Amino acid sequence: MKKIAILVSMLMIMMVSIAEAKGSKNYQKKENKKFEKIMKDFQMEAVMKTTKGDITFFLYPEAAPKNVANFVFLAKNDFYNGLKFFRVVPNGLVQGGDPAENGTGTTGYIIPDEKKKWLNFDVEGILAMSNSGPDTNSSQFFITMEAMKELNGKYTIIGGIKSREDLRVIRTLRENDKILSVDIKGKKVDNLLNYFPDEVSEWESKLKKPSNQ
Repeated sequence: MKKIAILVSMLMIMMVSIAEAKGSKNYQKKENKKFEKIMKDFQMEAVMKTTKGDITFFLYPEAAPKNVANFVFLAKNDFYNGLKFFRVVPNGLVQGGDPAENGTGTTGYIIPDEKKKWLNFDVEGILAMSNSGPDTNSSQFFITMEAMKELNGKYTIIGGIKSREDLRVIRTLRENDKILSVDIKGKKVDNLLNYFPDEVSEWESKLKKPSNQ
């Protein structure tokens, strides 16, 4: 009888633990959904002025909150101003945002990947973070000229073009064309970084500005 009582007691403990784990998981899902809605409400756009014309992107903080926040932080600190597009793959993509302008530069800190299965490279005009491996996002980004399904699941997407005119400008970009500025516009834009106080504090302390600034 004693052994049976112990087994019953252990079984009850296991059942309680499983119930608590499920409850915790459901709570986390609800919190994630709530945060995703908050991020979506920002409705932000980034206007990238280049030597070939302006490109306007819708930003997706609901999909990649920390990476979008980092992009906004860098734009507000004029980090991208004057940097070159250092790599162009014809009918493929253009790459920029590197302070070293050769594919090796960083901000001095890294951001983890934020990938969503429902957001991919099945259309042209995607703005995504470049990386040198998993969880190594920094300041470098690339923009696709065509659908590139082979990139799905490999890079963090932070935005997409607003119009076909933006795609036309992207396709005229060549190596050594420059970013003149990146302006962030939208609803409650100034409040976005308030959701990431610890991250912003780290970024401010570690940020290495490009040598041309």
